[in-house]
Parts: sequence; structure tokens; C-alpha cells
Amino acid sequence: MLELIPGQVYRREELHQKYGGQRQGGISTPSEYPVIFLFSSPKGQKFGYEDGWTREGLYVYTGEGQQGDMTLTRGNLAIATHVENGRDLHLFEQVKPGWVRYIGQMICVKYEWGEGPDLKGHTRKIIRFYLAPIQSLDTTSILEEDLELRKGYSELTRMPLEDLREMALQKVSKGSVDHREAKRREWLRSQAIRRYALQRAQGRCEACDQPAPFRTPEGEPFLEVHHIRRLSDGGPDHPEWVAAICPNCHRRAHYADDAKEFNEKLARKIQEKEKWLSKRGGAESERRISASLAS
Repeated sequence: MLELIPGQVYRREELHQKYGGQRQGGISTPSEYPVIFLFSSPKGQKFGYEDGWTREGLYVYTGEGQQGDMTLTRGNLAIATHVENGRDLHLFEQVKPGWVRYIGQMICVKYEWGEGPDLKGHTRKIIRFYLAPIQSLDTTSILEEDLELRKGYSELTRMPLEDLREMALQKVSKGSVDHREAKRREWLRSQAIRRYALQRAQGRCEACDQPAPFRTPEGEPFLEVHHIRRLSDGGPDHPEWVAAICPNCHRRAHYADDAKEFNEKLARKIQEKEKWLSKRGGAESERRISASLAS
């Protein structure tokens, strides 16, 4: 697991020595860990980088590329697809050369294209990513402050599996909605994924195949949602990297001496399930279309 403390100052070189990843540039993608390190520096302002917090509580992070138009490739693509690829985003801000302060784990809720100067002062296309702190997507705090989301959350509990899957597979928005709405959509998507995994399991642990150990006061089988490739255990993810498992298997997935092998086996099992459900979902969509045309 990553041992990072929000607010703590680290020497960047030591971070790379411990976790790997590119030592230069603002986006680092270690090969041995499912994470992405983002480094924001005040020096980037002269290259069109306008990193910082918005009034909606999102962090604007400008993509990589100092000269010419930015492209949605390499590090920029890694940020845009981090959820579906099961990679955690960790944000740092430079405090002085070689030293960075850890801001925390983030979720990319949208990105948009804009304009700004490049290394030579020429106007070019740039990408702005809008990141939400993972704790800001906490269920309790959001439901307390947003009546509309409470209604949306209630609807999720009644959705069939196919509808939950469709919602869970939604991509990061590309500037078509405002920042607050992007954050709300990402939160609802994360909750849809949790509900989807629990429904997909049909009351049996997706790791050991045993029935849930007990039922909740609401009558639902008790299983815990585990993020297979995530180093943290909460927040949005992708259906292929989420499993509903019993408490015993959940502890094993995190703390057993064979946790790595256990998670790899579970990932293969869930991916096979998803392939089957994807084919079934496609057939169901065709059936609905045919029925609609016939009527």
C-alpha cells in the first residue's frame, strides 16, 4: 500500500525510488503500482498551466506537453481513463525545487479543451482536467447537502442490473456540464457501481462463491464491495475492477500473504463475468429495440 499522508512534504526523488515512475514532468505512471502521480508546479504558469482550486472544490490540473497542441495520449490519456483502468490518482504540489506536498487522492470528474501559450509563447490547445478529492465523494456528506442526489440515490436501489451497468460504464464528461454537475454525476456513477456489483453477485461472494454470511435489516445479503486494483477501498471505479465479496474474503484480499495472487484470480473471474454480461446485455438491447419497432 502507498504510505502517503495528506499535507506531508516529500522529496520527489525518494517517492520515485520507492514507487518508481518517470522522474521528470508532471505526470508519472509507475509500472509496479496501479497509480498515477500528478505533480503541479507554479513554474507551469508561463506555459499556460493554470493549476489550482475552483469555487466548487475541484482542482484544475493542466495536461502535459510544453510545446504545440496537447493531445489525449500518454500521461493525459492515463488521467482521462484512470477509473476504467483501475489506477488511483495522487496529487502533489511543489513547495520548492525537489520537494512536493501531498494533497491527496483524487478522481477525474471531467476534462475540457482550452487555449494557452506553449513553451515559445505560441497559442495552442491545452487540456484541463477537473479533479475531485476522493473524500468529497463520501456518501454521507453529499446526501446531507443535496436533496436531488438523495432522490437519485433512492432510484439506484430500485434499478435493474442492466440499467445499473449502463450507468456504471459512463465515461468521464468532456466539458459538456458544469463542474458541480460533473462531480454529482461521478458520485452517482460510483454508487451505481456499488449497487451493480451487489446485484451481480446475487447474494453469493464473488470470490469464494459461498452465500453471504447474513442478511441486513433491509433483507439484503450482506457483502462488501472490494476494489480489486485500487490501493484504497472507496470511491468510484469500473465494473471490471469491483467485486462483491464476503467479509472474510475482503480481509484476505487486503491483508493475507497471498493477497496479490488472490486479487489476480478474482480479477480474472470478474472479467469473465463481465464478458458474459456484456454479451447478454447486447442481446437484451436488440430484443428491446425489436419489440419497440414491432409495437
